[in-house]
Amino acid sequence: MSRSDEELSVALVGTYRLLSVESTSADGEVQRPFGDDPDGFMTFTPEGYMLAVLARHDRPTFADGDIMGGTDQERAAAFLSASAFAGRYEVREGRLVNTLGAATFQNWTDTVQVRDFEVTEDGLTLVTPALLMGGALRSSTVRLARLGAPA
Repeated sequence: MSRSDEELSVALVGTYRLLSVESTSADGEVQRPFGDDPDGFMTFTPEGYMLAVLARHDRPTFADGDIMGGTDQERAAAFLSASAFAGRYEVREGRLVNTLGAATFQNWTDTVQVRDFEVTEDGLTLVTPALLMGGALRSSTVRLARLGAPA
């Protein structure tokens, strides 16, 4: 029996830890843009807000230690190895609809991003439509583990 949009929305509320991101091109090539052991979290609030931070675990630090500094190469590497976005969310016709108010990839700011998803008591799986990534259209599967309430 499928759940209603309201039931799915309630089930989605919580915080999740990123387990993996696999991006597949039309010819079947699979990439892991955030590596084999990514860092990241996604949170969905009861008020309808979401935020996500996804990053490679092996990101290099900036040599100068300046939060607003770094060389051009360090800043480019930092941008290409992490993604963050936030905004409102709702479930519509069984799909996750994110209306983003902020994103590190500026092209997503003030856009609507729709994802297929499956939520369980243990985790969340998101599937993107084909997006241009590294010069090829790729669909990504994002797997996350639900975090429990702090003790």
